[in-house]
Amino acid sequence: MNIDYATPTFNSFGPEHNGWSYSDPFDYSTLSWDETLGPKPNQLDLALASVEHYYNQEVSQYKDERSSKYPSIEDQLDQIYHGSVAEWKRTIKEIKDAHPKTTADSEELERRKQEVRDFLS
Repeated sequence: MNIDYATPTFNSFGPEHNGWSYSDPFDYSTLSWDETLGPKPNQLDLALASVEHYYNQEVSQYKDERSSKYPSIEDQLDQIYHGSVAEWKRTIKEIKDAHPKTTADSEELERRKQEVRDFLS
C-alpha cells in the first residue's frame, strides 16, 4: 500500500508556509516539522486525512466529468429556442446518465481507513 501522507494535508497550508517540508509525500520519515507550529502530526492521522481527501475527490469526480460535457449556456439556449425544451432535456439527461451522481458512502470510507490502520499497525 502506498500512502500519500503529506500532499492533501500540507497543500492546504499553501506553498508559502515554511514551518514544514518533505522530500517524499509517500514517506512520513521525510517530513520535517517546526515544533513552534505545535506537535508534529502523527503518521496515522496524516494517512487517515489522506484517505479521506482522496475518497472525497473520487466521489466528486462526476461533477468535473459532467461539466466538461455540458454544452455552453449559449448552445443550450439555442437548442431550446430552435428546438424544444424536450430536446434540451434529452441532451442534458444523456450527459447525466453517462456521468451519474455519486455520493459518499461512510461504510466505504471507513473500510479504506481501516485498511490504512491495519497497514500501519
